Amino acid sequence: MNSEVEPLNSEVEPLNSEVEPLNSEVAPLNPEVAPLNPEVAPLNSEIEPLNSEVEPLNSKVAPLNSKVAPLNSKVAPLNSEVEFMRLKYESLQMTNDK
Repeated sequence: MNSEVEPLNSEVEPLNSEVEPLNSEVAPLNPEVAPLNPEVAPLNSEIEPLNSEVEPLNSKVAPLNSKVAPLNSKVAPLNSEVEFMRLKYESLQMTNDK
């Protein structure tokens, strides 16, 4: 049994040094989180089945994101131009209404 555990210890021990500082950050939050657990637990049972539906969709969406991102950089400058034209139009409308 020790021969099985020893190699695992060498993998776990370096992780301890990463986890221990996080414990000091998490510990103060426990009193705030603990009362929420009874509310969250039933939600988990509703969420879990949805994950199996969402996972396949993620693989379809990811490639689309790479196509959309370059378009966003083209659209953003146009938005400010459109906003300027809208304000200019409203200003002209107000002038014409007088």
